[in-house]
Formats: sequence, structure tokens, C-alpha cells
Amino acid sequence: MEREIEVKVLGVDLHAMEEKIIACGGTKISDEKQTTIVINSDLHPISEDLGYLRLRETRKDGAIERVCTFKEKKANNGVRVYDEHTVAIDAMDDMLTIFKLLGYDCISRGEKHRISYRLKSCRLDLDRWDEKTYPDPYMEIEGENREAIEEVIRDLSIDPKQVSTLSIRELQKLKNK
Repeated sequence: MEREIEVKVLGVDLHAMEEKIIACGGTKISDEKQTTIVINSDLHPISEDLGYLRLRETRKDGAIERVCTFKEKKANNGVRVYDEHTVAIDAMDDMLTIFKLLGYDCISRGEKHRISYRLKSCRLDLDRWDEKTYPDPYMEIEGENREAIEEVIRDLSIDPKQVSTLSIRELQKLKNK
């Protein structure tokens, strides 16, 4: 299990932010394409207060990684905190079939391009989803604690009004209103 502590920064010009990160000493760690499938059920719904179930396929440098993760929600007070319970899987379609047979038939699929940097003790992910999933680019800042994240926010001169603890699903719901 891994603990994830993060925020999103909305309304980001990804190119300008990438230049700012590099100017502040950030180091590029990844450039990848991701397919993300969020799974739920009408019969056995997973409460948003509990967390969510996700399959993810990551493609980078010719390699493919597939994982199944339950992101157990722990807190949402200035930063989002999840415990991630993750297992590697060989076949996305087979895993989806297993979930469907168990009644988890609500499937939401999206494609994302992610460029990641390390700045101080934080990971910064510059994310752009496909238009249907979520049309606006944003950045995630993940750190070991709230203070580390806030330090990076200050160093990058990010307006606190841009900082959000909303999940991608919550952002999608706001967009669709």
C-alpha cells in the first residue's frame, strides 16, 4: 500500500508551467500515455466517501504497465489523501470481465497524456485528458505531506485560487452542469 497526498492546479498553461518547473530546478522523470478505466456498480455501488476502483494501462518508452488500484479515501482537507491498494495485472480485458461478472458494470474510460517532473520532494504531473473525458489541462502536485506541496506551490507562484482537491470525477460533474 502506498499513501498518496496531492492537489490539482486548475487553469494551467502546460507549456508555460513546464518552463517554470524547469527554471525552478525540476527534473523530467516521465512522458507517458495512460488509459484509465474507473469501475463501479449500480448493484454494489462504491461510495465516493470510501474511494474508487481503477484499472490503468501506462505506455512509456515502449513498455506497458497494467495495474488495478483501489484508491481508499482518507482525507480531503486542503490536500487529498488516499491509500492506494495496487496489484499488477496482465490483461485489462480479462480483469474487466471479472469485474463485470461480479456486477461491477459501470465503466468510464479515458485517455491521458502525462508529463511528470520531480521538484524538491514532490512529483508534478502535467495532465491532458482526451476532450470527452475532461477538456481542460491541469497539474497534480503529489508530495510526502501538505507542507511540501505548499512549498512547491509558493516556489512556482501558483495562485491559491487555482488549487483544488476535487477528483477528476468531481471536476467532470462540475463541467457537465
